[in-house]
Amino acid sequence: LLKESLMRLPICCGMALKNRDQCREVARRLNGKEHCFILGKGYGEAVAYEGALKIKEMCYLHAEGYSGGALKHGPFALIESDENGKLGATPIIMLILDDSHAHHMRTAAEEVKARGAELIVITDKKELADGLTSDPIVIPSNGPMTALGAVMPIQLIAYELAMLRGINPDTPRNLAKAVTVD
Repeated sequence: LLKESLMRLPICCGMALKNRDQCREVARRLNGKEHCFILGKGYGEAVAYEGALKIKEMCYLHAEGYSGGALKHGPFALIESDENGKLGATPIIMLILDDSHAHHMRTAAEEVKARGAELIVITDKKELADGLTSDPIVIPSNGPMTALGAVMPIQLIAYELAMLRGINPDTPRNLAKAVTVD
């Protein structure tokens, strides 16, 4: 199964690029925000951390990646709605993949939505976003490599947001392109 998933990875990445217009729209929604959260569980958790790092480095937007299970240990306190947030609702990107964590991530998404967060869903099964958002970013399902496919839309979001902010994503400030160790 893993070997087949690895063989399909280039095709899945190409398919994920078809979401570019959606990613550009998400970037427009993130522009002007103070911070955002990315939540994932299982293999999606590492993708959430990586996505937050890309958004911080390329867009200078405070972004934090969290496990979907750690939601109540901090991010809940920072969620703002359109009514009480000075910059509108807090954007939260949820990775809801069709795996053993799908139910838990969907429950977490329902909880942040109930608190007024602006929900952005990346999923490999559109039905998992029913009732949460009308326009989820759908990536190809690819067995154990599915979560890796979620990296593409997050990187596209970061790229598009950097472009909207007039930032060259190839030269992030205060970061070296190569690190040398003595």
